[in-house]
Amino acid sequence: MGKDSDFVHFDHSPRLQDPILIAAFEGWNDGGTAATSSVRHMIKAFSAERFARIDPEEFYVFSENRPHVKFDAGNRREIVWQKNEFFHASLPGTGRDVVLFLGSEPNLRWRTFCANFVAVAKQLDVQCIVTLGAFLADVLYTLPVQLSGLSNQEGLSEKHKLQTTSYEGPTGIVGVLTKYCDEHQLPTLSLWAGVPYYISIPNPKASLAQLKKLQEIFAFEIDLSEIERLADSFDNEINDVVAKNPNVAAYVRELKKREFLN
Repeated sequence: MGKDSDFVHFDHSPRLQDPILIAAFEGWNDGGTAATSSVRHMIKAFSAERFARIDPEEFYVFSENRPHVKFDAGNRREIVWQKNEFFHASLPGTGRDVVLFLGSEPNLRWRTFCANFVAVAKQLDVQCIVTLGAFLADVLYTLPVQLSGLSNQEGLSEKHKLQTTSYEGPTGIVGVLTKYCDEHQLPTLSLWAGVPYYISIPNPKASLAQLKKLQEIFAFEIDLSEIERLADSFDNEINDVVAKNPNVAAYVRELKKREFLN
């Protein structure tokens, strides 16, 4: 357990009890930054510790996903590359552990990336891989967030009232990774939130909906007060945006009309 490869580097090798793995990626699969915000909240709430990372060198076009330069505590310049990091923590109230993965959708070699991701999951004897995503949709921002899900575990979607999807078309790393896990006989759940495409700010309501559904499915304890506060203020913030933008206001009225007719 915890062996380095050409692409994966371990800080240390955690010993975990029946872990689940929950992953999210910045980029195309992260409308309103909802999916990555969900994982970030869990990393903070569970005081998760990083234990491994995937080296970005082979998976990114750096002229498209540029590294950042910043000053460190000693006022020295440092380069910050794209991060794909694994964290671990105890999952409160369950007697099991959780692995949290926060990454950025790669540009290159997706199958190799997925193979290395799955190799880590198998080394840790992960019991279920959960991928989070958020897609842009024609939905009213005032309505409850719609969640959809896809799982290879029989009855899970039905038990937890997850809408299934019949989507066909372009996919991102979340779709490819979920399929790769399924092909390698790993239990999977992909949980998606629909977010309004006409609002280009972080959507804490969608993150809160994902976290509550994960809490329901895996029966863990988590403090949601911070993200609940952000979600409560979200509608008021968007009300102000809509009031100041006639085009958005007209579109919202059209969505309300469609909702009424349905």
